[in-house]
Amino acid sequence: MIKSFLINNIKDEYTPDSALFDEWFASVEYCGDAEITIKVVTPEEMRNLNILYRDKDKISDTLAFPFDNLSVGKKIILGDIAMCANKINTDSIFFKKEKLERWAHLTIHSTLHLLGYTHDNKIDQENMENTEIDILRKFDIFNPYEI
Repeated sequence: MIKSFLINNIKDEYTPDSALFDEWFASVEYCGDAEITIKVVTPEEMRNLNILYRDKDKISDTLAFPFDNLSVGKKIILGDIAMCANKINTDSIFFKKEKLERWAHLTIHSTLHLLGYTHDNKIDQENMENTEIDILRKFDIFNPYEI
């Protein structure tokens, strides 16, 4: 089972609590004990992460940083996820989605990236999106790609 370690100093934006992240992580099929650190960031922090790691001067909603074979005892550390509360909440309005649904979708999407899923080509994209849709259905969240 995947558990979360949440770092959140954002006070003026909606953000889910660690229990919600744990529910979303538990819905992803994974054998063994694992952990993901989630850092909720400001737009400025996200821009700096994009510049530093992707050479892109922009604000993303989320970035995933997978770890390769990192373990502490019997627990696997899958990686880190940076999530920009302001961007996610603003985009939820733009995409006409509930904030909770948008957070759930991006958490699942980022988790799948940590597990090796990509959307670099049409086949991988369809596989990843279908997996996201199947997982989100468990929470009565319908296809996030339908606008």
